[in-house]
Amino acid sequence: MYFRRDEPYGTSPNRTQCVSGIRFDVEIPTCREGVFVPCGFAEPDDVVECVKLAERLGYEAVWATDFLTPTSESGVRAGERPSWYEPMITLAYAAAETSRIGLGTGIIILPYRDPVILAKQAATLDRLSGGRFLLGLGLGAWRTEFRAVAAWRARAHRGNMATEFTEVLRRLLASGPDPVSFEGEYVAIRGVALDPKPVQDPLPFCMVGRNEGALDRIARFGNALMAPYDIAAERKHALAERAGTYGRTIEEFDVLAEAELFLAKTHEAAAAAYRESRFGQYRAQRGLDLDRQIAANWVGTPESVAAKIAAVMAQGIDHFNVLHIVGDTLDARFEQMQMFMEDVVPQLG
Repeated sequence: MYFRRDEPYGTSPNRTQCVSGIRFDVEIPTCREGVFVPCGFAEPDDVVECVKLAERLGYEAVWATDFLTPTSESGVRAGERPSWYEPMITLAYAAAETSRIGLGTGIIILPYRDPVILAKQAATLDRLSGGRFLLGLGLGAWRTEFRAVAAWRARAHRGNMATEFTEVLRRLLASGPDPVSFEGEYVAIRGVALDPKPVQDPLPFCMVGRNEGALDRIARFGNALMAPYDIAAERKHALAERAGTYGRTIEEFDVLAEAELFLAKTHEAAAAAYRESRFGQYRAQRGLDLDRQIAANWVGTPESVAAKIAAVMAQGIDHFNVLHIVGDTLDARFEQMQMFMEDVVPQLG
């Protein structure tokens, strides 16, 4: 295995904290088995250890993914039973095991959730963690999963549903004692008072901004835009234009640039590992061009990956997320997390 360390992960005396003004986040494997990694990849303690390692290494925040049930689109193979851990509960458990790192849902699938219950969970988690919770919101990857989980409203417009739910969440979590009433197509509440409020005011709402409907929700209700790193600057510009229609400026928003990661001594070795991994096989099965995927992500040597990030930094982006770590074992994931902070980040100072 590349760059095998003799000391335990996260204990190297040369461990590098984040470059001043630049922040780096990382995903945790709550819902990755059977899709991006093999089944049996991580037990509950392993997921929490991933959060603890990220804190030791100096990452700004971790992000927990959210799937509920395998479907024909998910890539889970026949006979496999992946362990998918609910992100809110996982992050609450991790909050007790950490003290500094941000704890984000990346993303919670909003159309599956009751917005009142989710608001209560979010406020509670932010309180219990001392103001470290980040509420990432999205529609979900697979329409087939929505039809399975919410069959009674399978014909619903998920975008419109997400807009209503997000407005209710924002109003319930806002400071102030006034009860909230709302009447919409997908949710109706009357005189709901939610206390205690989150520590953070406002609680950060982080959303994927790949289409115009999502950009509109971010401009109205959000605090952060998530986008692939190579188009992050373009999406930031689009958000700036949309935010103006709501009397907001782009300075009110964080922009989180995301990418897939695999580091090796040579580009050829990194590309080969990407292709051979469960992750690469999943991408290939979906008909994606793996050469294009490798070029568009942080796959290569530490030097080449640092150059890719530096080019986006030059466009005014200062927050990055290691969204998917390629590797079929937990040990490989931990190794990549450490290599990124020790071999890539120092080159960006």
